[in-house]
Amino acid sequence: MLRPMYSEISLHHFVDELTLGLLPLAVSRKTILINQIDRNLRVGSDENMLAYVLWNLLDRAVSSTQNECIHIESVVEGDTTLIRVRNAGIYFYRTISNGFRQVQHAAEKLGGTISIDYHTDTTTTIALTLKAA
Repeated sequence: MLRPMYSEISLHHFVDELTLGLLPLAVSRKTILINQIDRNLRVGSDENMLAYVLWNLLDRAVSSTQNECIHIESVVEGDTTLIRVRNAGIYFYRTISNGFRQVQHAAEKLGGTISIDYHTDTTTTIALTLKAA
């Protein structure tokens, strides 16, 4: 299935805008959000759909942490962009159960997938993988 062409989005700036809206929640949970997305990274995507997916992942990560530092990182390999939310907290699995199917479906509409990796040191990494159209 061919996806329509979208304008390119500065991913670093986009994540900055999303995290700004999460600042009150992060402060109340004594959690720091660090945007480590490459400042030159641009992705072609549906801006509203991408905002919906990333907002849900970030909001749930902040909601499941306390006194933590959450890193938002990017990795580009060929035509694949990986957006990782690292140290999402040990309770992330509990917070994703409500409505996560819709978030996964939205990621699939973007041509992407979401993966969750729970580490033995009680940290969780969520990754949104996007393939170039």
